[in-house]
Amino acid sequence: MSRYNDIQYLVDRPEPTEIFLKARNMAGMQLQKQFSKYNRNGNPNSSYDGFKWVKSELTYPSFDHLTFTYKGSVFSVVVELVSDAGTSLTQQQKNRLLEACEKNNLIPCLFRFRFLEKKSLFFDVFKKPNNEKDYDLKPLNEGWNLYDARTNEKIDPFVLATDEPTKMSEWELNNFAIQIVRNDLENEGNEILSFCDLVEVNPQIWFKNKKGEVGWIIVKHITNEKDLDYREWVGLEKNNPQLQGCDGYFAPVQFASFDSSILLRGRSANVNYRGLKRIYVS
Repeated sequence: MSRYNDIQYLVDRPEPTEIFLKARNMAGMQLQKQFSKYNRNGNPNSSYDGFKWVKSELTYPSFDHLTFTYKGSVFSVVVELVSDAGTSLTQQQKNRLLEACEKNNLIPCLFRFRFLEKKSLFFDVFKKPNNEKDYDLKPLNEGWNLYDARTNEKIDPFVLATDEPTKMSEWELNNFAIQIVRNDLENEGNEILSFCDLVEVNPQIWFKNKKGEVGWIIVKHITNEKDLDYREWVGLEKNNPQLQGCDGYFAPVQFASFDSSILLRGRSANVNYRGLKRIYVS
């Protein structure tokens, strides 16, 4: 049993609330506005050229909601709603964020909103337009609006970002490998149903092929040729009925730096990906 209660095997994900989706979208747009303000040449080629998204898609399970990079630093962002009644951030969620960030050398950030429920008399309901919400949602601050989850202090990415060459973490390499496989699948006309970039969660991708058949994929970043052996993952489906109803695949992805013995953030790398290896036939 994992810290995520083994929900990693599910192709279906819980439906997020309307309020959370709205808050996350607002946070993403405000951060993107900051990126555009400071990125001189539009979308930068690397984090050293400016601000760049690492992950803007909503994934589940996950320790954060948005992730971006600048120079040699990666900022992991959780959306938090605060009101007079308290906060939407649970201690378990905060612990996951802090643990993952410490392990992978990420900066744990909270993007905070003031959440206010509107109070009205019963007969006011009949006067409201159908599209009017019964709550107000507003970022605490303009600009970055980021708070350090460790210290509760405001975060300025320009101050915290490091110029030092920084080794990519296990989570970053895993996320990068999944992006490679996702892009290849979509280029071949397949549909991504869901994906998860947590290192300890398997499988990473659920997809539907051009025939309408659903399959799952184990994606792993590998460091040498012996890791190409798919047999380590044969039999994964035996412990979960949902996996048994769909074909399963193994996708090993290897990276090599052009100018260093280690993989560094923001630097180019050679990608070695040889496609999917079938490990289970339903």
